[in-house]
Amino acid sequence: MQRKKHLHLHKLALLCLLMVVGFKDSGILVQDYTALLNNGAAIELKEHEKVEVAKENDDSYIVYKEGEYLQIPKNTMIRTTRKSDKFTVSEEVELLSEPRKGSKTVRMLVPGEELIMASYDQDYGRFIATADFGIGYVRMDKIISNMVENISYGVSNISAIVRNDSSMIVLVKGETVGVVDYSEGKYTLVDEAGQKYKVDKTAVSLYNSFEQITRAADRTSSKQLTSLIKGAYSLIGKQYVYATSGPNTFDCSGLTYYLYKTHLGIVLPRSSYLQPGGGTKVEKSELRPGDLVFFNTTGSRISHVGLYIGDGNMIHASSTKGQVRIDTINSGWYYSRYVTAVRVIN
Repeated sequence: MQRKKHLHLHKLALLCLLMVVGFKDSGILVQDYTALLNNGAAIELKEHEKVEVAKENDDSYIVYKEGEYLQIPKNTMIRTTRKSDKFTVSEEVELLSEPRKGSKTVRMLVPGEELIMASYDQDYGRFIATADFGIGYVRMDKIISNMVENISYGVSNISAIVRNDSSMIVLVKGETVGVVDYSEGKYTLVDEAGQKYKVDKTAVSLYNSFEQITRAADRTSSKQLTSLIKGAYSLIGKQYVYATSGPNTFDCSGLTYYLYKTHLGIVLPRSSYLQPGGGTKVEKSELRPGDLVFFNTTGSRISHVGLYIGDGNMIHASSTKGQVRIDTINSGWYYSRYVTAVRVIN
């Protein structure tokens, strides 16, 4: 009984400390989950529920609910905020030489000053003041923890272009994506520039261990293809001129040659007939943005090429329309003349 009482008091003290310090990392459940306690009791966690995160392990989170610390698998939740080691002074307070009241004052701190934490122990923390690199102890109830947006990681289940109001990102099936929020059945993804995009929950599977994240860290196709596709969109409306390859006029193979060379540093063969040799053949059913699609428009051999952009569409330099444009490959003229496709970026 005494041991249980001691553990309860310890847990209560820890919770109070977290509340005072402001160490309330947060997360959102992406599915229902039943957490079991040591005594066999069950606590239900619901999809979209927000929870406080006490700790993150390689394959799980420890969250706080109903006076209990619960362990849940990593792929059942995204962590949305994470405490940093930076704090802001909330009201005038002393920077002390020792962690106790009455010790020597190094100087007074003013509201808005930024501090970097070195360590803390209940009522006091040891900090460096960024304004003058002064070092000392500060009462924890006089400062505010600076929270930063956290990125959770998962794998994309789709190959597609996703847009927001001002930008786009190319998702590649099997590659890592960063997730910063979850609401109404949609994940919010973030790219390297901080741009955010919403996708259906089914488009992403969260990683369930840190090991999975590290194994996937070297995948870079998404970033390369995003640059390539953005470049292609920027050329829509440019004039078709036979035997030219940019920067202002293009024929069909000149456009794909220019895009891959300019944005990825990859030099393809210059003619549409030879460009299939610049990549690996892929089935039409497996096309993803950035693949090259080839057509027989003259009746004898491959004579036209376009850049696939998803949803059955390509960007290409059309001789009949006289410009760079978007057309479908799943119906009409190009559907019946489709020959093959290759993937340059694997």
